[in-house]
Amino acid sequence: MGTRSKGTTAAMNVEYQPAWLTWVASTTTCLRALGSDCDLADVAGASGYAFHLCVHEEVCPSGPTVFNWSDLEGGIQYLGRSTLAFHGYECHGEGHIDEGTRAHCREAFEIARREIEAGRPCVMWGAYVPEFAVAVGVDSGSYLVSSFKQCVGEDQPPIACEEVDAPGGPYVLAFPTPTAKSPPSGDHHAVVNALKFLRRPVWGPYRYGVAAYDAWIAALDSGKAHPFGNAYNAQCYAEGRALARDFLRRVAGRNAAVAGALDRAVAAYAGAADALKRFAGLFPFPPGEQMSDAGTRAEGVEALKQAKAEEARAVEALAEAAEGEWAD
Repeated sequence: MGTRSKGTTAAMNVEYQPAWLTWVASTTTCLRALGSDCDLADVAGASGYAFHLCVHEEVCPSGPTVFNWSDLEGGIQYLGRSTLAFHGYECHGEGHIDEGTRAHCREAFEIARREIEAGRPCVMWGAYVPEFAVAVGVDSGSYLVSSFKQCVGEDQPPIACEEVDAPGGPYVLAFPTPTAKSPPSGDHHAVVNALKFLRRPVWGPYRYGVAAYDAWIAALDSGKAHPFGNAYNAQCYAEGRALARDFLRRVAGRNAAVAGALDRAVAAYAGAADALKRFAGLFPFPPGEQMSDAGTRAEGVEALKQAKAEEARAVEALAEAAEGEWAD
């Protein structure tokens, strides 16, 4: 990375790791750029994001990001890097911008700028739309990013630090120093953390874990499901279940004493991933007129019921594994 002028740094060349779950994509990209031998399944599983399942009562697009993001950080140490996070917990978006939220934006940007000047990419929130991206450079007061846009061949113009689209508040996650931890030492933590994600209580119009399927089914049955949100949730959660399956398969291979329970969780997540993949095929993204067809909605409900049954089996198996004997 080369410095062009004060306040401007050339964009680092990173290999973006695409995923619907853009925090997972961005974090994996950063960790790999910093020398960690990890992939999307490692990051999604170790952080717990693979096990997140949240559905709004009308299936709005917010579900995949409605939780406390600090809960993701503990597992990253087992992938070889420390974490440093800034989160201004006030919405910075249309109708919710004031001097306080602008101050949060500036502080988040300063953390990103310092990390980038040290040659370390970091994760930022609110790139173009409410999604995560990799901050790879700065241009005066703007982020230069690697994001989902490059996956579809779109331009990625600089994003002024006070113009991020950040419901939930401006956020930057950095990875300042190496750690000596390794994935096997974090396996038990990951399973316990997975259960934490899956057992979240009701929060306003949102349902979590297995109960989220009930909200989703009810919205689809009634025709109240938001077409855009329904299609987006489908892609994110189908991917999450597949990443959970792949991660737990690795954990089972490293932990013979609890492999039986983990193998059952793997099989259950394989079933849930298949069901949600079928659902995502019924309601592709971006959405068309599928929501207006009663037959398609009915088929979707059956797929969700199958995914719910599989996820419930996965929770039971994970709970058994969490209480077992672990090497660490």
